[in-house]
Amino acid sequence: MKLYRPKSVVSKYYTVLFSLPHWKVLAAVIVVFLVAIVLLMGQGSLPFLTYFAVSLLVLYVYSRLSKGTVFWKPKRVLGLSLTALIYVLIYAWLLGSWVVAAVASASLLSVVVLSLDGTKLVRYSIPVVISSIPVPLYTVLTTLKKGLIAYALVGAVVVAALDYVVYRVINRRKIGGYGAADIGTLFLRNWLDRDKSIEEFFESVGSPRDVDLAVLRSGDTLLVYTSLHYGPFSNVGSSLLPEELERTFSENYNVIVFHGFGSHDRDVVSTRELAKLRPHLVKLVNEEGESLLYHGAFEITTSDKWRVLGLVFDKLLLLMVSRPHVGIDDLPYSFNLKLKDLVLRRMNSNLLLVESHNWERAGRVDTSGLGDALAKAVEAAWETRKRDPTWPMVRSISVNVKAPGVVKGVARIVEIRGSDGRDPVLMVFFRGNNMAPGSRDRLLNALEGEYNGLVEVLTNDEHSETGVRAHITYIPVHLTDEAILRLKDGVKRLVSKPFSRGLYMATSTVKLRLLNNAAYELVYLLKKSYLEATVLLLLYVFFLSPLLSRILFTLFPA
Repeated sequence: MKLYRPKSVVSKYYTVLFSLPHWKVLAAVIVVFLVAIVLLMGQGSLPFLTYFAVSLLVLYVYSRLSKGTVFWKPKRVLGLSLTALIYVLIYAWLLGSWVVAAVASASLLSVVVLSLDGTKLVRYSIPVVISSIPVPLYTVLTTLKKGLIAYALVGAVVVAALDYVVYRVINRRKIGGYGAADIGTLFLRNWLDRDKSIEEFFESVGSPRDVDLAVLRSGDTLLVYTSLHYGPFSNVGSSLLPEELERTFSENYNVIVFHGFGSHDRDVVSTRELAKLRPHLVKLVNEEGESLLYHGAFEITTSDKWRVLGLVFDKLLLLMVSRPHVGIDDLPYSFNLKLKDLVLRRMNSNLLLVESHNWERAGRVDTSGLGDALAKAVEAAWETRKRDPTWPMVRSISVNVKAPGVVKGVARIVEIRGSDGRDPVLMVFFRGNNMAPGSRDRLLNALEGEYNGLVEVLTNDEHSETGVRAHITYIPVHLTDEAILRLKDGVKRLVSKPFSRGLYMATSTVKLRLLNNAAYELVYLLKKSYLEATVLLLLYVFFLSPLLSRILFTLFPA
């Protein structure tokens, strides 16, 4: 199946990331490459073999002595050594001297080592040693002029020092005392090794905000709502909250985690901060809660293609918002604040405003018509509220779905209806980050003959799979033929399962440190710094350092 590539604000930045093959594959490639060099160059290959041996040895020793380095993986040592060797081979041909090329390679080594492990002056010793030591070693083996030893050392130091100048230029743009280059290093370390050091930065720029919590419980069904965004990526912040809820409650419940309105401004800054949330959620689940009565459900679709499916209870209004064929992605939290106040004043009711996240947005963020759609939904809810209430009946099942984008194969199907059979609603839930365009409608079409009632498809916009692979920001939920067959079978099993009578609600508000405006400042910083950093680094590695190395070469006696 061809994967749909999401078009997020950071998608283009992921295209430069790549993953190295297994170290055994890389080692085999290196052996073949070195043999080819020897066969093609003969004795002339000796300086290049010396350079490669030095780089391999120095990086290996560094990987064992340096605490927390990303080069603990052998394939990264091999990959950088091979890349540096290729660089020296190319510039030896262009500049007419392997010594000049070796000195120039201090730039490439500086950029890679210090960008990944962090810029500290002591780390500049690695590129300096690798770029200069091959020269005195080679003089022992041959009649190379000893005057070049001083050149190699001075040249490597000067070229590496230029990296620090470039670093300072890139790092001048800051957020909360952290420069752009340092933030980039923290992200890369998380991407490579799931290192959580970046959370210290998030904690420094975040600020406390109220977080609404709600738990709806019926039999073995547990619906969890938080006014959080489950990001920003990987194992950072609130990205793992759905996993935490799954681990805590799935033994006794079919857990569905709703995604409220809000974007990365609603991310929790760290897993340390997130840990404060767990006891509150456990308490809510264990509470008896308020018993809800069911008035009914409704569905509205606007000319702007907004679709709102609403479930109306005596003390709660649950609205699920989607936008088929246009797409939906992280609607502003301000809509939630405004509507929450309106529903409280108009209906004296709690509000759970859920973003369905079931169709990847292809174009720009566009909320035109959303305010009107939500206002119409409140009016429809008001009319539905006039009906006599009845007991809600709830049932749910879990379905294992092996399809791209479905986190750990978790899918759940929930049905809610009145005890008199009124207004049945089916929710098909996936753990995942949005859905590939068309997947939602394809599933609804497949379920047409299986279920008679209102149906909506939801994901929780979980970011545990975001920022963990190269080339693609994340993989939305894709539905294969096998997945759809499993879900159809799941609906058949669901409708034969007995209902649980009653639905109980427990709510709370806690204060947590969230990213808030820092999330938007980061996007702005990325846009401002990315092109500048790319141009500076390319100029430094492929033009300035070879030129500087060549100029310095003319100042030393041959």
